Amino acid sequence: MHIPLLILAATAFGADSIDSILQDQWNAQSITPAEICSDDEFLRRISLDLIGRIPTRKELLAFRTTPDRSAKIDELLDSKAFARSWSEVWTATLNGYSNAFESDREVLRVWLERAFDNKWSYDRIAAELINARGTSALDGPVNFLVRHPEDPAITVCRLFLGVRLDCARCHDHPFDRWQREDFERMNRFFEAVRVEEVGEGNIRISNRRVDADDDDRPRFLTGARPRTSQWRLELALFVTNSKPFSRAFANRLWYYLLGRGIVHPVDDFNQQNPAASPRLLAFLAEQARASKFDLRHMVRLICNSRAYQLSSLYEMRGGKAESLFAFRKLKPLTPEQAYDSVASALNLKTDELQRREFIERAVGEMLDEDFSNTWEYRETVQVLMTRLTTTLPVPTAKVTELYERILTREPTSLEKKVCRGKAPRDLVFALVNSNEFFFNH
Repeated sequence: MHIPLLILAATAFGADSIDSILQDQWNAQSITPAEICSDDEFLRRISLDLIGRIPTRKELLAFRTTPDRSAKIDELLDSKAFARSWSEVWTATLNGYSNAFESDREVLRVWLERAFDNKWSYDRIAAELINARGTSALDGPVNFLVRHPEDPAITVCRLFLGVRLDCARCHDHPFDRWQREDFERMNRFFEAVRVEEVGEGNIRISNRRVDADDDDRPRFLTGARPRTSQWRLELALFVTNSKPFSRAFANRLWYYLLGRGIVHPVDDFNQQNPAASPRLLAFLAEQARASKFDLRHMVRLICNSRAYQLSSLYEMRGGKAESLFAFRKLKPLTPEQAYDSVASALNLKTDELQRREFIERAVGEMLDEDFSNTWEYRETVQVLMTRLTTTLPVPTAKVTELYERILTREPTSLEKKVCRGKAPRDLVFALVNSNEFFFNH
């Protein structure tokens, strides 16, 4: 097994690295971390995380020949598939899966794909979402505000600051410093928003002038007031320049890539829910600020770490070992990943209509629910994969090739024996509907 020099040299990094910080905590807690994952496991993991599908067999065989993990990370980050896949993850985070309140999530997704492809910084993306103007049919960020017409400050604070102000909407927060007055003053930033229907399914967002004395003006969570009439623009600047913004960004990226936040749940920073590793969170937040919120820099940093590349095989799961990332947490595939991975495994040309129907059916009655916590198990997706694989053409390949296509590994001796004489369709059905396929490990 190839182990990157980056991992072998982790202990020489000094105090300010992901791996040295976690190693100190593992030592303090007498935790022995899992082994480094195999090259095959790494390729499957990084492909799912960065381009939203398992690798093809051709990609697997090429990586076995030259198993350079850092180079593979760079290759995937520079691909068009990265921008596409991450636009889908972030659209689900920002808007869920519905077009509720006449929002157009596909217009938002296309805008996000373009932003990721053009390497926009995360603070720029967040600022444009908060201060969105234009029409929902043409301007992607507008759909974020159209989708959240009621108390938009709650959504902004949860996504971009990791603060649950909704607990203070009706009364003072039961176990944090936020009071009902804080919620009301933050929500006032959006009182200047004008919402107009300018055509069927097309909503315009603009700003209107609001005359307010000092007592009625909005206030930031620090208590400061905006100094101009451009309330949302000032809010966007306040949010993206605050320390909670960098912490929430770092924590959400860590959650996306490792399946668990340093603060968990990922959007609930409060006094009774401390970070599992304050040093790690502070280090990543500083990296975010120093890189000017360069998304690819942060993903590269995390994915090259030993913590990201640990095996999911671990005897004592849960407890401190899980909260301190001593092993890889299993992540269920999203509907998009599930469909695209089946297509990749069976070498199928993507049918966009079938793909969209699969995703909508997978989400089902949860269409209007909050999907900002991405890695929750949803049984519907796995059930639908059973139906999908009964209708698709199946390659007539040998057992080893089928395992490499579907599970990104060779079969064991026992598996070869069990599979001997079985029809390819039966093998494909069993492998695609296995937990090993459905989870990113």
